[in-house]
Amino acid sequence: MTAPRDPLFYCAALGTGGDVVLTGDELSHVKAQRLQPGDSLSLFDGLGQIAQGQVQSIGRREIRIVIAQRRHQPPPAPHIELYCAVPKGDRIATLLDMATQLGMSRYTPIRWAHGVVEPGARAKERWQRICLEACKQSRRLHVPEIGATVALASAVTEARPSGAALLLAHPDSDRTPASLPAIASAQRIALFVGPEGGLTEGELTTLRDAGAEFLNLGDAILRIETAAIALIAAVNVMRTTKKN
Repeated sequence: MTAPRDPLFYCAALGTGGDVVLTGDELSHVKAQRLQPGDSLSLFDGLGQIAQGQVQSIGRREIRIVIAQRRHQPPPAPHIELYCAVPKGDRIATLLDMATQLGMSRYTPIRWAHGVVEPGARAKERWQRICLEACKQSRRLHVPEIGATVALASAVTEARPSGAALLLAHPDSDRTPASLPAIASAQRIALFVGPEGGLTEGELTTLRDAGAEFLNLGDAILRIETAAIALIAAVNVMRTTKKN
C-alpha cells in the first residue's frame, strides 16, 4: 500500500524509461483532477511497481509524464484467494470493490449446486476494472486476478497444491476467528463463500475432506458479498492480533 500523497493513476506500461504517456480512461481521470504541467502524480502498473513523476504536457489525446523515481512493492501477505458464488445484480461490484480494498489477491467464481448466477461474456473485463478502481482508491499496488468460473472440485484441486489454508464461511460451525490461530500465520489462504441457497451435503463433504476449516461469522443470515467481506476482514483481524 502507498502513502496517500500524490493522486494515483494506472499505467500498464510503466517500463524503465524517463517518461510515460497516458491515454484513454486515465487521460480522462487526470483531466478530471485538473492537473497542470508541473504537478506531481503517481503511477502504478497493477503488478507492484509504482513511479513518481510530474506532468510535462497535456494534449487532447495524451498526457506526457516525466518519471522521477520508481520502486517495486512485493505482493501483500497473505495471498488471499476468494472462491465465491456470484451475487445477483450489481452486488458483485460491492464484493469486488471492498474485497480488493481489504487485500484480496484473486477472485474465482464457483459454480455451486444452488448457485443461480452465471457471469456474462464480458463480466471478467468489467470485474477487472472494478478491482483496478478499488486499488486506486485504497492505494494498493497489486490488482487482483480474476479467474474463470469453475466447479467446487476444481477449485479445491487448485487451492490444495499451493499449500493454502482453506476456510469456509458456514453458519452451523461453532468455530470463531479466535479459535483458528493457524490461519493467522498462513502465507496463502483460500476463502470459500457459498450461494444464498446454501451448500449441499456433497459440497460440504468435498470441503471437509480437503481439510477446510468451517468458520461461523455470527447469527445473522448474510448475503454473499457480506459474508465474503466479513471473512476477509476476519482474516485480517486474526493476523493483526497475532502481530500485536
